[in-house]
Amino acid sequence: MDNQFIRIKPENIKTNLINLSQLVFEVIDMCNLNCRYCGYGDLYKVNTPRNNGNLSLKKAQNILARPM
Repeated sequence: MDNQFIRIKPENIKTNLINLSQLVFEVIDMCNLNCRYCGYGDLYKVNTPRNNGNLSLKKAQNILARPM
């Protein structure tokens, strides 16, 4: 199989967002997904620093309220 990149067009992004049925975003970054019993740990490569921070309610509301 060839390793090819697909160019994403702005109209494709808009269409996908309009038809979005679920939105998931990280509200806390205290987990490093590194516990030996973690069911998700092997599925993710944590490549960003974990700052033990929380997403504020105000910031979450702003994310969800943004017009498209």
